Amino acid sequence: MTSTTISNTTLLKRNPDMVAANIDGDVVMMGVEQGQYYGITGVGSRVWELLEEPISIDGITDIICREYETDPGTCQEDMSTFINGLLKIDLIEIVE
Repeated sequence: MTSTTISNTTLLKRNPDMVAANIDGDVVMMGVEQGQYYGITGVGSRVWELLEEPISIDGITDIICREYETDPGTCQEDMSTFINGLLKIDLIEIVE
């Protein structure tokens, strides 16, 4: 598990070892190395989609705010929490 602290401008992307599928708008994935299944629903599924290419928390927040018409401050906080959670369980990684 990763314990790196990231900034809102750190570029991130999906862990290429994750096998994922979109099922009725939700993302179901399996970590080959972890041997565990994970699921992401709602806005999290859109964030997963955005992580296909390197993107920062700031970039994700901008897109989510436009698409979901949400408060930027709340969105930034929510995205930071969500992204750090994905990073902690190695579903995403820092772009080197």
